[in-house]
Amino acid sequence: MKQLNSYISGKCKLGFQGTILLILLTAAYLMVYLLYPETLRFAVVGTILGGILIVMNPRPAYWLPFLPLVLLLGGSTMPLGIFHPSILTLAVFGFFVFYIVDKILWNEPLPRISFPVKIVFLALVLQLISITVSIHIHGQYFWNAVREGSSVFLFMPLIFMVPDLCRTEESLLRLSRSLVLTLLLAGAAGIVEYLSISGFSRVDISLGYLYKGRVSSFLGNANVFAGYLELAIPFSVAFGFWEKSIRWRVTALIAALLGILSILFTFSRGGLFSMAVGVGVVLIYRFRKRLWIPVLISILFVGFLVKNADVFERQMSFFMNPGELINQPTLLHRHVTYRGLWNQFLDSPGTGVGWGAEEFFWGNTRIYSFWEIRHSVSTEPIKYFGGLNSLFLTHAVRGGLISLSALCLIIVAMVVTSLKAIKKARFPWGIGLSAGLLGFGIHQIMDNFLCWPQTSGFFWLYIGILLATVSIFSRAENAA
Repeated sequence: MKQLNSYISGKCKLGFQGTILLILLTAAYLMVYLLYPETLRFAVVGTILGGILIVMNPRPAYWLPFLPLVLLLGGSTMPLGIFHPSILTLAVFGFFVFYIVDKILWNEPLPRISFPVKIVFLALVLQLISITVSIHIHGQYFWNAVREGSSVFLFMPLIFMVPDLCRTEESLLRLSRSLVLTLLLAGAAGIVEYLSISGFSRVDISLGYLYKGRVSSFLGNANVFAGYLELAIPFSVAFGFWEKSIRWRVTALIAALLGILSILFTFSRGGLFSMAVGVGVVLIYRFRKRLWIPVLISILFVGFLVKNADVFERQMSFFMNPGELINQPTLLHRHVTYRGLWNQFLDSPGTGVGWGAEEFFWGNTRIYSFWEIRHSVSTEPIKYFGGLNSLFLTHAVRGGLISLSALCLIIVAMVVTSLKAIKKARFPWGIGLSAGLLGFGIHQIMDNFLCWPQTSGFFWLYIGILLATVSIFSRAENAA
């Protein structure tokens, strides 16, 4: 026994007692895994892990740089009664409680509410009115209306938590590097996923497109992964051109390169276009006195796409042969769906059909391209809700002008924050984050990523970081 103790103490930094503790914890987890349901298992493990982290460092500001990684990896859902929250939703909610308790224990004042945050709170009030109308006027099932109507605002607390926790340039730099590392991990996983695909996807063979498959990395859906990448890549490009450390500069540019390759392998046309807009804005701003550099980069990128047009034909046809797009079922489906949704909005423009409405398809055909989505009053819990392929049409159809006004206020808050950051903050933060939000916003015309926890979380996080940069650099300017 003494020899074993001596061996473990010399070879393992945990020591004998630490090793025994690790074995006991592993055995306890296996017992919970085998004997108890998934919900209880996550609750027990989450409570223990959260307790250990708080003991290690009991201040939320220390853990803020880990938030992007949680948003990336926490997309799995778990059943909690009628709710089906993602792991990251529970984690961010727990972080919010941690933040509030920290404020109370240390008797710290509440964060200052800036003008963009006030606009978002007004949007939240309008959305609450829309949810109330959905329940009491349209008769939608209570929890369906609450769950679907509140999905856009689940991560809204980040816009005042992040500026309050990220108060110095040093903390801003740590959080920015965390964003870069998160993109590096997501992009690398996307490339590995594509290389590991054997055979070819049968989804678009009927359209004449032959490719191995569409990557989704840790986000579970190719289009949603593209939505994250169009947010993250412009900032990583900007950060790579600004960073003084050679190691971090190379890391940021490699992360951006892997992200660009991954967005190509998502075969998302809207994602490619939105990413190109965001990166183009960054390059033009950074090299505004040497415009030949972004022009040269654009020519090289287009040349790469043209040379590999057989691989990226699904995206290239959007730019090189737009005349044939009207014959593609994937786009014809959107046209028919959008037209039907617009007509539904015109039927009830004030209040919509109600949040939590049950979807069904119109057209009496199994060919999805000719489906038109209709809605009826929900009378029982719905597990998951659709995004209607457009953020704007989702709000128009579900909540009418009331909810559409709430969405417009969110956009106003985003624009005001971006303009302030571009004016006050140094490169790369103002323009890098704003360019990502611009591309992301463009894509929402044809997709809805704010109902998806991971992309929604990053959206509110980026606005929070922009508000933090405005505050940090305004204080530095006043001090000077």
